[in-house]
Amino acid sequence: MEDKNQNQKTTEIQKETEDKNTESDACKKQAEEYLNNWKRERADFVNYKKDEGKRMEEFVKFANESLILELLDVVDDLYLAAKQVNPVKSGETGTAGQLFDGVKNTGLEQVIKKFEDLLKKYGVEKIKVGDPVKSPDGDNGTSKFDPMLHEVVEGTEGDRIEEVRAGYMMHERVVRPARVRILK
Repeated sequence: MEDKNQNQKTTEIQKETEDKNTESDACKKQAEEYLNNWKRERADFVNYKKDEGKRMEEFVKFANESLILELLDVVDDLYLAAKQVNPVKSGETGTAGQLFDGVKNTGLEQVIKKFEDLLKKYGVEKIKVGDPVKSPDGDNGTSKFDPMLHEVVEGTEGDRIEEVRAGYMMHERVVRPARVRILK
């Protein structure tokens, strides 16, 4: 009888041990699953932080875009005023030095230069219409049309363009396309 009781106790202990091992294995699996989920969530959070950092950088970079666009209109008006004061030779465009055709240190030239420097400081660059193509009639300010940089205001067919209004890029993104005329 004693053997029977001992066998029964041994069987019960083995059963309890198996139950505990099964329970332990289940707990280990669950703990491993929780750990893996935590690692995934942590990685997602780290990626989220990086993405938010990039978005914030982008936001800060272009936060002044509307102000810059308004300043560009003022710069355009200054260029027009300078052309009225001292007209430029045909085919010349763009810089304060060219606008005044040899007249230096004028107040208007200094204002234009300050605006150009300010725009450059904030990453704004003038869109170059392209490498000038010498035409048969000697016109020099023309190049190939690029729809990503240019907006057509006149003409539909032709292989050359001429700048009507300057375009600008801010940190390599077009903020105002150059208005161009397509020439035949």
